Amino acid sequence: MVALTNAIGALDLAKDIVPLEVAKSVLSTLSTILTVIKNTMQNKDDYAEVVSRCNKIAKSIERSTRGKLETEIDPTVTQALSELQRFVDDIEKTVKAKEQRAVTNRAFSASMDRESIAKWKDQLDYFLRMCDHEVIMDMRMEIGDMARTLKGGAVVQFESDCEPPPPRPSMFFGRDGLVRKVVECLNTQHVVLVGPGGIGKSSMAKAILNEHAVVARFKDRRFFVRFDDINASQVTQTTFIGRIAGVLGLRSNLLSSVKRSLATSDAFVVLDNAETFQDAASDDDSSRIAEIIDELGSLPSVTMMVTTRNRRVSTNLRYTTIDVPALEANAARQAFMEIYPVDGSQAIVDRLLSALDFHALSINLLAHVAKENQWTLEELMRSWGEQQTHLLHIGNGKLRSLSATIELSLTSSSMTQLGNDARRVMGVAASLPQGISENALKDCFPDIPNIRPVVDTLCRLSLMYRKLGAYTMLSPIRMHISGTHQGSDTPSVDLTHIRRYYYTQLADISNRDDGGAWISTEDANLEWLIAHDLLRTTCEDMAAVCCACYHFIDRLRLHKPRPIALHSAILGLPDSNGSTKPSNTPEAVPRPHLGQALSYGKAHCILVLGLLAAVLTNVTESIELYAAAKQLFLLDRDHNMAAMCLENIAAQYTYLGKVADAETTLQEALTIRRKYRVLSPFGEASINLPLGNALICRGRLQEALVLLESTREYFERSRNHARYLSWAMWLQGEVELSSRNCLAARQHLEAQLSLNIRMNDDVGQSKSLIDLSTVEVVEGNFAEAHKLLQDAFMLVTGGKNTHLACGALWHRAALASDEGDFNFSRDLLRCVRVEHATFGGRSDIAIPIATYISARNELFAEDYQTARDLFSSAVEYCEEQSAMWFQARSTRALGEISLLEKDVTGAEVWFAKTQTLCDNMGIHPDFLYINACHCKLKESHEGWNLFLEGRPRSS
Repeated sequence: MVALTNAIGALDLAKDIVPLEVAKSVLSTLSTILTVIKNTMQNKDDYAEVVSRCNKIAKSIERSTRGKLETEIDPTVTQALSELQRFVDDIEKTVKAKEQRAVTNRAFSASMDRESIAKWKDQLDYFLRMCDHEVIMDMRMEIGDMARTLKGGAVVQFESDCEPPPPRPSMFFGRDGLVRKVVECLNTQHVVLVGPGGIGKSSMAKAILNEHAVVARFKDRRFFVRFDDINASQVTQTTFIGRIAGVLGLRSNLLSSVKRSLATSDAFVVLDNAETFQDAASDDDSSRIAEIIDELGSLPSVTMMVTTRNRRVSTNLRYTTIDVPALEANAARQAFMEIYPVDGSQAIVDRLLSALDFHALSINLLAHVAKENQWTLEELMRSWGEQQTHLLHIGNGKLRSLSATIELSLTSSSMTQLGNDARRVMGVAASLPQGISENALKDCFPDIPNIRPVVDTLCRLSLMYRKLGAYTMLSPIRMHISGTHQGSDTPSVDLTHIRRYYYTQLADISNRDDGGAWISTEDANLEWLIAHDLLRTTCEDMAAVCCACYHFIDRLRLHKPRPIALHSAILGLPDSNGSTKPSNTPEAVPRPHLGQALSYGKAHCILVLGLLAAVLTNVTESIELYAAAKQLFLLDRDHNMAAMCLENIAAQYTYLGKVADAETTLQEALTIRRKYRVLSPFGEASINLPLGNALICRGRLQEALVLLESTREYFERSRNHARYLSWAMWLQGEVELSSRNCLAARQHLEAQLSLNIRMNDDVGQSKSLIDLSTVEVVEGNFAEAHKLLQDAFMLVTGGKNTHLACGALWHRAALASDEGDFNFSRDLLRCVRVEHATFGGRSDIAIPIATYISARNELFAEDYQTARDLFSSAVEYCEEQSAMWFQARSTRALGEISLLEKDVTGAEVWFAKTQTLCDNMGIHPDFLYINACHCKLKESHEGWNLFLEGRPRSS
């Protein structure tokens, strides 16, 4: 009652504050609904989560709209509110109808079934995410970053994985006075270092990071976040936060985690090369990044320094802008002579460096040019005298020294015969984030017969360099060249040959033995090119670009799964863009993802984004993408693909534990297939796989076994469906293992392993080995299980499939807990944290699983306080991510801890919540640990079973 009263008050208060009429209407309707519940409904407790969501929606709407004009409010929020109004109107009608029936029947109260209430809660969650993304993302710090209070009251924090600050530059001249000035300013406010590219801002920042006063004040809380190695077109809000989170050593790219980490104690944060994220891929991302900087800089514990070429910084922070000038003459001479100690007159050197405007990077490059060419001082001056008229000005009489250095190098005596080819090559290299592959030079520049001498000369002049088989360039030069070619006065880079090379290679990748290696080394270039084409291609050419986009994401998913920044470009395409039929059908997708593309367009690109998100175990995102793709397929009357999207959603629901929702979704898919006659033998067999998985989770093992036997027979008879066959074999193994028929389970899983070996599928092999290790555990062969899990880990570590790599580690950690080796289990869980921090991206299911396994270990070690804290964290993570399997298992564990501490009443509350979760999932409580023996508690933890038998208190 108190919660209801408070929520109604919050809604009414927000209604008086927000400016939008639609927002006022939504809040008013929600208030009416809660008032009816408060006055009429008998089962008020069942509405607790709905009440909580209404409270959050009130805060979210207020935060998103307060103090803004209607034209200033994000259109996404307005659209979400309009949809929310229709939804809450339906709820209002339903509860008022219940109220009216109660009055008619002369009853004093009414009640609503829990299933309907749960659906309302889920739908409100959806609108909450649309209205305010940060609400759903507001999670606790990860295991490795959170402090835990132990029994004695001491606060312990796991070891830090943060990046150490870079050392003071070994070549740093003439900046000591400026460094002292900046350090003094940092005592009272933030600092922005402004200057042209290559002036020495980054070197200044590194020197300041290592000043004695800064080290004494911030110690190891000094963080240097680079943005000089990423293309501005690839920067999004997520990649920005991800950079900061990575330096802080966090395992999740969540703003809430970053803020919590920085708020723990004084921290000094340097954002280097800020112009990169200031020119982010979209205006929305750029605006949101600016807001994030304001939020971080507003934390009392944070002192921030930004280096940038752009004076457009924050307007909501107190900061001092300090211009980084050119070097003084003495410092410039010292820097030049440190690289190239040429004999000659000091006055001549000073005159030459003065002509460069004492620009730090220009001096560095010029010194390297002289050293590479072994010029005398006279030869250097002669070359300079011939080219100085090419200097560019930046205004107010200052010379653009970097341009002068580049022009000097490009027009040296060894390069004049190459004409404009050098600039063209540099323009392409500046556009491609990974540079130009050494093996692709002739394909990318077929009309430059002497392409090799061109790049060799550029490398010799330090304008480009060779790295990992590709020709690339330093970031300041990259930015200058890109600006020159993409400016309004000059034409953009001609990408005709580049596009032909990459798109041809991409179309042929399935026929290449080195296809996986190629996509792994060219992925950033392909991503940039496709993003460029999606934003600039005409409608007539869009089908070809979508085809390339689809193949790129699909192959990235198979060979180098990682987050990408194409979502905005894809979602911004027209809903119908004239998709075309392909010449071949892409491979099927293994568990738990299912899909085949029959044509290429916006819907297919969204679908494959969902498949990639599923591989990265970003389950919530994948479901949302599948749902968006389904709507587009229905719009195009492609009912087969719409049904396939539903099947993918069902597989993800099962993975989360929403088994009942999975079955409902599969029935919807079947209805569509039958209604529009798209239920082919293949379609029926493929839908049996997620259906069989759902049956297993519900404990209907015999039904699942019969269904899967016929399904496997179909895929064995048909060809080109090896991945579906692999999935069927895995499910058969799970059925037999759940029935404790280890011999049959081993046969199915070994057959799957052999099939995956024949397909050269490392990810599939790793999954098979993890499943076979479970058989070994059930049979008591712990040493063999450890070996299989180590082999599984080695197959997918290094970013091949981070979720499986972490899965192999936490399976071993659980096994070590079973053996009583709690320290080894902790070591393995630290390895999980390192693996995920290094390669994990944004997996939204790994954190609750790892937290659960860690809590289980502490429970077995009888450290009940630590176990309780971790299980509580796991519950919160799971609620945020809708991961019901581990929410229920963690809740049950909290009941066991209460019982161990003689709190029988508390235990019964936890067990009752667990049973409710099982009901919401659609599973029998006996099957809470089906397919997950590594999650089970000990037989001595018998409170749950006693509760189910109805006798925990008497025991």
